[in-house]
Amino acid sequence: MRWQGEGVLLDARRYGESSALIDVFTISFGRRVGLLRGAYSKKNKSVIQPGNQLFLTWSARIEESLGTFKVELIKSRYHTISAERTGLELFNLICILCSTFLPERIDFDDLYHQTIMCIEGERSIKEKLRIYVEWELQLLKSLGFGLDLDKCVVSGSKKDLKFVSPKSGCAISRKSSLGWEKKLLELPDFLGSRKSVEFLTVTELEKGFKLTEYFLKKYLQPIKRFKIDEFFRSRNRVLLRYSL
Repeated sequence: MRWQGEGVLLDARRYGESSALIDVFTISFGRRVGLLRGAYSKKNKSVIQPGNQLFLTWSARIEESLGTFKVELIKSRYHTISAERTGLELFNLICILCSTFLPERIDFDDLYHQTIMCIEGERSIKEKLRIYVEWELQLLKSLGFGLDLDKCVVSGSKKDLKFVSPKSGCAISRKSSLGWEKKLLELPDFLGSRKSVEFLTVTELEKGFKLTEYFLKKYLQPIKRFKIDEFFRSRNRVLLRYSL
């Protein structure tokens, strides 16, 4: 068995003296883990940096095997990502969630493209935080837990959406939520009305972080337990540092 394609390196873990198990998120082939021999050679050492875009050749005797990779560098991103603390921390969060919750060998192309958008280009910290919240929403959607934030689940209206039902994950308008506000999650304006980033405030970002945190814990923690409290402490410190 053999395939070739592009992918982003999520992680590389030493395996033996000179090899590594690399975890990559690919276009068309989904997330894959395989063996890279000579990973720490002079040729490959600078290539296997998280965030780098790689051309991958995977081969194995049968499809179900771990398989081995050969890699070529397409685009180096690690130094760009690591140059700014917030961008690096957000990328690390993306890597943790992908490696923990994405099953292998399943196509997640929408999430892949959203991931590339998160790590490409120069943006303000505020915009990076907004795009990260949208990435978490896409992760939930890709795993079958998408939220319906386009219209009010009660009235069908697409206007004045202010809350989200913690049970259904559906948006609710201000009018339809009267009397129930304390039992609902707040919907940030940048998700409900798609306002420009120039109107984005710390308060709205906090609403976004709280919204996705609730549903990540609700839907993903039962699937695969990991150090979720530690993860969210790290995640929320990124926002806290920006807001100070």
